[in-house]
Amino acid sequence: MGKAGVERLLVANRGEIARRIFRTARRLGIESVAVYSDADEQAAHVSEADYAVRIGPARALDSYLNVDAILQAAKTSGADAVHPGYGFLSENSVFARACATSKLNFVGPPVDAIEKMGSKAAARQLMSDGGVPVIPGYHGEDQTDERLFAEAKSIGFPVLIKPVMGGGGKGMYIVYDENHLGEALQASRGVASSAFGDSRLLLEKFIAQSRHVEVQIFGDKHGNHVHLWERDCSVQRRHQKIIEEAPAPDLGDALRSKFGHAAVAAAKQVKYENAGTVEFIMDVSDGKR
Repeated sequence: MGKAGVERLLVANRGEIARRIFRTARRLGIESVAVYSDADEQAAHVSEADYAVRIGPARALDSYLNVDAILQAAKTSGADAVHPGYGFLSENSVFARACATSKLNFVGPPVDAIEKMGSKAAARQLMSDGGVPVIPGYHGEDQTDERLFAEAKSIGFPVLIKPVMGGGGKGMYIVYDENHLGEALQASRGVASSAFGDSRLLLEKFIAQSRHVEVQIFGDKHGNHVHLWERDCSVQRRHQKIIEEAPAPDLGDALRSKFGHAAVAAAKQVKYENAGTVEFIMDVSDGKR
């Protein structure tokens, strides 16, 4: 039995992500299981694992996103734990719950936390209820254009439209005035429906002069939570981070501490377990902090 109480770990991912997890597992005395699609049969992560199981053809939907195939691979290989890595099924509550049903230790957040944070609207409400600062916005159930127009005016332009579900910057639109709001709502709904199967939207005040600061948090199964400080991720393209800088420059001890306390409060509010990230937008217009 490995030091972490796991004997054999299947990593439901590929490439460098899987290789890094394998290296850590090896240091802990845990056997590793790789999964691979037909396209990755000769990939490095396959040869570096103690065991390897084919899970399907090259298309990710038929392999790395195929829950049944991965669960069967765990059963075939005798794995007692599954690490999703990041991307693919790492934020999929259906997969996490299926692992629990199959008596597999899911190395990640609890299912309830994944479900609560999967919806941006629910997450905003949950954080607000826990006293965690959130950007002014609207995340209600009334999704009519009339209500969204009214809320946008109340928030004040510019506003940022976001699909309630999903991520990766898909379906996000910045709207600078009322004349372009209807068109942007229609476009965002279309993306949200096709990409995430859910057309609901939320609105947030768009902070034009801002910094994107993230805080790394960890939680255990006993309700203990800590943060491991922050990083600046403001250099982005299409809402995707390009450069991360740690520690974040020019924050000052007081503000750095405030970020850390808020991140821990967020983790406690959702009863988070394992490693995670809490993201903040900092308004820097006119010297604001």
